[in-house]
Amino acid sequence: MHSQKTTNIIGNNESPKTEIASLLADCAFKYVYTRDNPKSRENLRQLMSTLIGRKLQKAEPLATETFASTQPKTEKTSRFDVRVVMDDGDEADVEVQLWTEKDDYAKRLSYYGAKLYASQAAKGAKYKELKKCYQIIISQDCIFPNTSWLLNLDISAQENRMFKFDTMHWCIIQLNYLEQAIREDAGHGNTYLQNLLDLCKFIAEPTRVEPFEDVYEDLMAFSAEQIEAYRQEMEERRRLDAISTRKYTEELIKQQEEEIAASRQAIEASRQELEAEKARADKYAAILKQHGLL
Repeated sequence: MHSQKTTNIIGNNESPKTEIASLLADCAFKYVYTRDNPKSRENLRQLMSTLIGRKLQKAEPLATETFASTQPKTEKTSRFDVRVVMDDGDEADVEVQLWTEKDDYAKRLSYYGAKLYASQAAKGAKYKELKKCYQIIISQDCIFPNTSWLLNLDISAQENRMFKFDTMHWCIIQLNYLEQAIREDAGHGNTYLQNLLDLCKFIAEPTRVEPFEDVYEDLMAFSAEQIEAYRQEMEERRRLDAISTRKYTEELIKQQEEEIAASRQAIEASRQELEAEKARADKYAAILKQHGLL
């Protein structure tokens, strides 16, 4: 590929590298983890092992979610980036984000979780045969405030009498909370947590962590022009998201104002009905009093 300015995903860069691509860019994430070669498959297997704390023999993305050489797109998307099927049949959705729709993230988690779990079902299949599902979110932004940079949610902890739900699992990494963890450099006796911390450090500062040298080499394949193109794409998405959020807020305020107005009308109608009922009662009482019955 020519070294001229381009917005293609992969290209040669003959000038000295000053930065490398971020794993939070959709194209970089898929380039590292979903290409059809042994190195990429091994990277994906190690990533999944690190994120969910399980030793995996295999982790393969669906064909529709693999890396493809496309130009940056500015339209907003609301889907998980990579669907993974593991060797034992368990499935996972992995999402990386440089922006977030905070106001309906709970709905997104619910929607994609239900879709992921239900997609396993085949005609005649028994619900007990459905495998565990994982949703993994790595976000540059704060999705759930007032929490640590690592948030693990596990629905299997919820019990209801005879039933114990052990189906959906979440691993949510909020990189904006990561700086404190890096400054503190908290050591963990738990190997899983330490591996996860190393991965997050690498995402935040890719040149610092040696265990991810293979991934670092892949990210070096992105030219400065491509990195800038995707940075602009993310900024455009943030702008579109801000517009969408403002419109959503305006519509919500309008809806609330209409509900308040309707409530006031209902209250006024009830007040008038009560006054009419009181007038009828007063009139009836006057008639009874006139005839000496009251």
